[in-house]
Amino acid sequence: MIFSRPSAFATLGALMLLGTLLSGCTKYDSYDGESFDCDCGYVVWDGRDLGMRMAEVEQLDSETYRYHIVADVRTLAEIEARDEPRDVVFTLTTSLDGANTTLNLPAGDDAMTVQQVESPGLGVDWTMSGASLSIAVSDDAHVMTMTNVSATRGNNTIDATGEITFDLAD
Repeated sequence: MIFSRPSAFATLGALMLLGTLLSGCTKYDSYDGESFDCDCGYVVWDGRDLGMRMAEVEQLDSETYRYHIVADVRTLAEIEARDEPRDVVFTLTTSLDGANTTLNLPAGDDAMTVQQVESPGLGVDWTMSGASLSIAVSDDAHVMTMTNVSATRGNNTIDATGEITFDLAD
């Protein structure tokens, strides 16, 4: 078989391009997924330990603080399957009474809100149906102990407990 000079160059060029494309593909290990844990305490939601995503405190004035707690409510199977994030968010705004403050909030008290946030950005409010908690303050951290927080959505009431450390050094 005889090739003309232009077709030989075209064939050689096509082979070089094909070789470059095949050898140039980068192979990565598949993403196994991971869950972030802020290592800032724990929350037990309806008897199940949740992964902690965030604990943050902001000082609104000399005595008033707002606490934000975010925990992952997905099951281990959902996390391993890399299902979309689903978090529960507790927000508490309160004045502190010295180094130790104890709070007993009645149902519907606006000082504490509970919301479930589903990806991408859909929030579902729970009605806070009572909370007992305490906050211990030191120079470098606030520690909140949730003795019992009840939240209701429809006919479903969930109890939550936990201990969360808000690191002021960060």
